[in-house]
Amino acid sequence: MNEDDIIDLMDDKTAVILLPSVLYRSGQLLDIPRLTREAHKKDIVIGFDCSHSVGAVPHYFDDWEVDFALWCSYKYLNGGPGCPAFLYINKRHFQKSPGMTGWFGYVKDKQFDLLSDFEHEKNAGGWQISSPSILSSATLEITLDMINEAGIQNIRDKSKKLTSYLIYLVQEILSDQPYSFAIGSPEDPDKRSGHVALIRNDGLRVTKALKAKGVIPDYRPENLIRIAPVALYNSFHEVWKVVDLLKQIIDEKEFEHFSTERNAIS
Repeated sequence: MNEDDIIDLMDDKTAVILLPSVLYRSGQLLDIPRLTREAHKKDIVIGFDCSHSVGAVPHYFDDWEVDFALWCSYKYLNGGPGCPAFLYINKRHFQKSPGMTGWFGYVKDKQFDLLSDFEHEKNAGGWQISSPSILSSATLEITLDMINEAGIQNIRDKSKKLTSYLIYLVQEILSDQPYSFAIGSPEDPDKRSGHVALIRNDGLRVTKALKAKGVIPDYRPENLIRIAPVALYNSFHEVWKVVDLLKQIIDEKEFEHFSTERNAIS
């Protein structure tokens, strides 16, 4: 996707824009600062779903003057399904009333007073709705400590090297017949997040074959295999091993032993 195409759609009929920071299929990382600047030139409120970039890419929402952002914690933050989501609200919007209110957005020292009038907290907490899972929050605290200790810029630097190495190996080893893998992600590391999209016919069966070998990719119809080497715990040797397994799966025609029927989660 070209950011110019998005900017061309910004007109006087546009009130609010919500975009992903990363196109989840290709892994393309959008230019958040530029899109924000262009939206604000036309007095458009703009926000981003950063679920596919938080924990893998540094974010500077205040400096970029983003109006709002949200993200889950079960991807690069390693929280797992059901862990708390996050919300960023720029301080210039703190006085605005949330459109959907819940008791957890009430001023914190009065949350348990059961008052009839709603007085929302004048920060991002005012947009909270209900209680987070305490057990899930406890596990997430540990992984956030690990990310802070490693440093998000260090994580980003290694992530770009891991994904660049994966792309290099696929192009060198798996691009010709009979492998026929193609790259569906930007080759410029600054324009992609933490995963690489591989394109190949029979992608579903190749995905199943990888899973049978202990590798957990993500399949998206019709022919996309997403592989995300995570900087915190994946090594360059493991990236090489994935490519070697893909080669083996094609050489030995192992993928032919798997069904073309999709499971609920693929």
